[in-house]
Amino acid sequence: MSLVFADTDTQGRQSIGQNEIVSAVFWPRIDLSELRDVMRIDNNINSNRLYHTALESVAHVNGQLKGWRMAAQQRGFTALADVAEEDDKINGEAPQVAHYRRAVYCYTKALMLEKWADADATGKTGERAEAKQQQAEDYRREGHFAVAAIMGQRRCDAELI
Repeated sequence: MSLVFADTDTQGRQSIGQNEIVSAVFWPRIDLSELRDVMRIDNNINSNRLYHTALESVAHVNGQLKGWRMAAQQRGFTALADVAEEDDKINGEAPQVAHYRRAVYCYTKALMLEKWADADATGKTGERAEAKQQQAEDYRREGHFAVAAIMGQRRCDAELI
């Protein structure tokens, strides 16, 4: 038995036209190569899956922030990057932009862990699926925290049961 690995120029790169996700003008672009790098998404997840999962995450985050965005636009802001005061920026960037990226990245990773929790080359899917589901919950929570940070809300919601 022999193993053959394809070593091509395009290995590990996004497909042309699927390098980024651009939504409404208000929101920052999502660079999928950066998302892959930051969230440690290896090349077992192909670029098409990454693109569509990230697209779903962008739609989810934008939906959560729709009311907040509309209020910000009514106050005269045309982009998320404009919301922060100049002295609140970090490396020249509004913290809200970093929170937006973090929300999209975390929701994308959570969806991937949920969708492909049963995919494992070693065949040990049962024991790893539960761990991946816990990781997905953690990433979803971090995404929620990032959305809350954009809106200026607390990280925790409490309910009486």
